[in-house]
Amino acid sequence: MNENNLYLLLDVISRNGSVKILTRNGIDFNEIAIQTNNAISEGLVINSDKRIVLTDKGVEVLKHLALKYKKTNKDEWIERHLKSQIRKIDKNSIFLPRQNELTF
Repeated sequence: MNENNLYLLLDVISRNGSVKILTRNGIDFNEIAIQTNNAISEGLVINSDKRIVLTDKGVEVLKHLALKYKKTNKDEWIERHLKSQIRKIDKNSIFLPRQNELTF
C-alpha cells in the first residue's frame, strides 16, 4: 500500500469512520483487510474490544503523513457529481418544469 492509502487508512481508523473513502480510491475490501492486518503487525493499530484503534506509533505516523497528504484545498473535499449538473440557460429564458416533476 502506498503512503497516501496508508494515510487514508490510519485517518479512517482514528476517526472511526467509513471505509468508503478507501474504496473510492480504488482499494477493494480484501486489500483493506490485508493492509489493516499489516498495520496491526507493524504496531500501528491494535484490535481491542471489537474496535481497531491507533497506537502511539500509529498516531505519530498519521501526523507525519498528514503533513504530506492532507487535503487543505477546500475544492478537493467534496467530489463533483457531474451527473447532477445541468446546462446553463439564457437569463431571458423562462423554465417551466413538468407538473409531475415538482415535489414539495
